[in-house]
Amino acid sequence: MKRVCGACAVAVVLLTGTLSAVAAAPPEKLEPCLACHGATGQSETENVPSLGAQPSKYTLIQLFMFREKLRPVEPMTELTKGWSDADLQQAADFIASLPPPKPTALIFPGRKMSRAWPVSARTIC
Repeated sequence: MKRVCGACAVAVVLLTGTLSAVAAAPPEKLEPCLACHGATGQSETENVPSLGAQPSKYTLIQLFMFREKLRPVEPMTELTKGWSDADLQQAADFIASLPPPKPTALIFPGRKMSRAWPVSARTIC
């Protein structure tokens, strides 16, 4: 009975988000990732996505897939190789706490856009 109560207490703590103080500083294992992806959630590196405000569950799945080599992307596969499930969850929670990245300016060539608009207007996804 005590074991069940202890497990319930841990679950309540995790589900209510009382570990937000842990998310205030990046986990040590996440620091190499933030060097490329941006410490504030905004990547400054070309072809490296910004991760700020990504949902924790989504990020957890991606990190798990990197670790298990289901999504082989170097250097992510190598960086997550020794991470525990708790490390993955802690990293995902921290990334979710970052602010969303600022939108980048989109450049649409006017001529191509004017031809594409009628097609996109007819198409309903």
